[in-house]
Amino acid sequence: MEPLVRTIDAADLEREREFVEGLSPRTAYQRLMSPRKPSDEELQRWTAIDRSREGAVVATVTVEGRERQVGVARYVMEGPDGEADFAIVVGDSWQGQGLGKRLLAALIDLARQAGVRRLVGSTLSENRGMLELAGRFGFRRSKDPGGAIVTLLKLNLQ
Repeated sequence: MEPLVRTIDAADLEREREFVEGLSPRTAYQRLMSPRKPSDEELQRWTAIDRSREGAVVATVTVEGRERQVGVARYVMEGPDGEADFAIVVGDSWQGQGLGKRLLAALIDLARQAGVRRLVGSTLSENRGMLELAGRFGFRRSKDPGGAIVTLLKLNLQ
């Protein structure tokens, strides 16, 4: 079944919660770069977004008549210079099937439409899947000066 990629909205709160709770410890750690679990406030903020400064797309599938989230990509503008921090996570059973590519392409389009000039992010240097995906889209890589275990990613959109 082919996942539907669409913008996120506040009605996705429970789908987001279920998705995050269903991630393997490794995938969750790679996304948050820590073993912590997101708070209820974070989950609400991740779904009821302020479209003037952030955007997010989700990938969903319908299973037994119920929509389930299988991936998400988001950006948040950090300041007035048009730079936005981005993140992406794909559910474990959907990794390696091209869903990350679809989510990142949709997020880049959404960010461009919103006037974002540059996407920036960080990932664990061991996260080969994310590094390869970012490379396919032309993100520049650099080591985080604060720690060799983190790779910084940058993509100019304009």
